[in-house]
Amino acid sequence: MTISEGQTALIRFDIENGTPLRKKGALQDLTRLYRQDRQLNSEARNAFERIICGSLLREKDRKVVRWGLNALARLGTREGSTPYVSSTIHKFEGDPEIVGAAIAALSRLYDGKLDMVQGFPSIDPAIRVLASMQTTSPHKIDMTGLSIDIDSSDAEVLKLALLTVGLNRDIQNLLHPRHSNGEIVRQLCQHDDSIVRQYSVWSVMENRLLTLDDLGIPFDTIERQPANVQAKLYQLAAERLPDLKFRTKIIHEGTYSEHTEARNGLAKGIAGIFYDGLADITLGWYDQEDDGEVKALIAEHFAKFSDECGPYSDKVIAIVEADSNLLDRLTVKAEGNALWGKLRARDVRTGMKDLFGTTSDLETMFRQAVDISEKAKTMKVLFLAANPLNEGGLKTDREANDLKAQLATVRDAKTRVEVEHAWAVRVDQIQMEILNTQPDLIHFSGHGNVNLLVFEDAEGSAVAVSGDAIARLIGLVGSVRCVVLNCCFSDSISKHILPHVEAVVGCDDSIADEAAIMFTRAFYRALSHGVTFQQAFNLARNELDLHGKESESEKYKLLYAPPPSA
Repeated sequence: MTISEGQTALIRFDIENGTPLRKKGALQDLTRLYRQDRQLNSEARNAFERIICGSLLREKDRKVVRWGLNALARLGTREGSTPYVSSTIHKFEGDPEIVGAAIAALSRLYDGKLDMVQGFPSIDPAIRVLASMQTTSPHKIDMTGLSIDIDSSDAEVLKLALLTVGLNRDIQNLLHPRHSNGEIVRQLCQHDDSIVRQYSVWSVMENRLLTLDDLGIPFDTIERQPANVQAKLYQLAAERLPDLKFRTKIIHEGTYSEHTEARNGLAKGIAGIFYDGLADITLGWYDQEDDGEVKALIAEHFAKFSDECGPYSDKVIAIVEADSNLLDRLTVKAEGNALWGKLRARDVRTGMKDLFGTTSDLETMFRQAVDISEKAKTMKVLFLAANPLNEGGLKTDREANDLKAQLATVRDAKTRVEVEHAWAVRVDQIQMEILNTQPDLIHFSGHGNVNLLVFEDAEGSAVAVSGDAIARLIGLVGSVRCVVLNCCFSDSISKHILPHVEAVVGCDDSIADEAAIMFTRAFYRALSHGVTFQQAFNLARNELDLHGKESESEKYKLLYAPPPSA
């Protein structure tokens, strides 16, 4: 079953624009949908793979990185994901949870044959086997070295074992030769390490072959647990407690927890459930809740079950009147309900008369997802970024994010500028990225010098590539119309590239980061209005002039050879 266009757009928006908590939640939702045998369409899958791969090496939040790897284990391809997943292992080699998630992804991509992965590092055999079991049938895995003793194994091995149990990818007696996995999970719920306890509760929550009898923590003692364990217990109680009276009691108590993390877990727990009497708690909870993320989750619950509860529908209308930023999100959650039409009818925002009538990032994604407008021609841009560890740090992520924000503000675009990002680009990936994308325009953001551009090797160190080699590659591809080299001293390369394209933008000196960001946003904003490459170049330089950066503006040079019809 294909994931709906609305859900696809919402998940993508959160991954690209959300807070770390939102990003993690979106990746969790995507992974959960795939585990439920729901999938993205092929075009969306390709886009998500590129987005997630690109974020792995620049994302600072480790939970987001881990869930990005979990998502790639479901939707990634060997060619597209392997270089990024392998690099993530090297970058986060001291983080066993990230390493485990990366191994699980590689095992799925290579069907358990990790020896085929170029440069695969030496890994603790127990971690290698347990991580592989999460995505690969045990009979395809070399089980040598797997030995788990719950009394002596370290917490990292136990967490991976619990993940395997939770995903129902385990083998019976995995955790003990004489006791069932459920019995051992119950014992591990009392482990000294709070993360092991959290994973134990999670495994009961996820593996429907385990029952609440396998939970080693009574629900009426939730408040004695640390916040991370409380969050999972509240979520599990809301989803699965059979006694509705007791369930209601636990949910009510959870709404007053002093820990935001615990209340967030409870809000996730009610996401997919509704029964008579629940609204008596949730409506009041929304009004008293002071955390914006938790409030948003509760509001999504209202929208999802608005057909079952009339007051929920009224509450959602009141919520979007008070905070229109939630309108798109709640409209998606209301899909299939009468509320969905009401929310569309209430949307009076100015702009394009399309699905949501706004030029926000999220609405733009919705428009693209349902393919409403075919009037604007498309220009595909490949944004190549390289920022080697042994070179000075650049703000390439800010440049990309600012570009995306600027394109979202364009009204009545005559050219739809679609940007594909490739991050931490290695020399062995340059051809692959260009051939896979077949771009109209290539934008390079990184370091440069006279007649060379700087890319990365497998360890993230700098590798120089000659301008001649880049020019020959562009000529061989044939589809590229314009190249922007937003890096220092790149004007020396322009003359080599020009015979193969219509326009090349380069710099004849070193460029300040802020100027590079400003030039980029103005150049592509102008292109989206349908102007020529030369006009876009002039407008981008003028943007710098308007901000008092004339000296930086003068460093940008254009070589332009348009076809006769231009």
